[in-house]
Amino acid sequence: MKLLDTMFDNSVTGLGKAMDLTWKRNQALTANIANAETPMYRAVDVTFANELDQAFGHSDETLTKTNSEHLDISFDQASHTVPDESGMTKPDGNNVDIDLQMGRLAQNSGDYANAAKLIRRQLGLIRTAIRTGER
Repeated sequence: MKLLDTMFDNSVTGLGKAMDLTWKRNQALTANIANAETPMYRAVDVTFANELDQAFGHSDETLTKTNSEHLDISFDQASHTVPDESGMTKPDGNNVDIDLQMGRLAQNSGDYANAAKLIRRQLGLIRTAIRTGER
């Protein structure tokens, strides 16, 4: 039973967290695309590399908020929306590069699908182990 708990905790839980974070990034990217023609709209993106490392147990660093103006990087706040300054600012103040955003959306969708596929495979292995153990 301990092996099953370890497999489930480390991989499936971490992959579920990855799916949650890619979903949040998907929301930011689709908002950028929807506002590509909105004057003064500034593109945003989601950062979550440190939190994803933490979800998989790879990070042993703990960061402390020492100033009220610092971002809250607690584990409960798993992602942060940050300005995306990668596109050129147009005369109307909008900086959304639709081609760049569409490419990121496609990549992010693939990341989400890959995490879902890995979870299905992991659960399939667990199901196979249970069926084999029943014999």
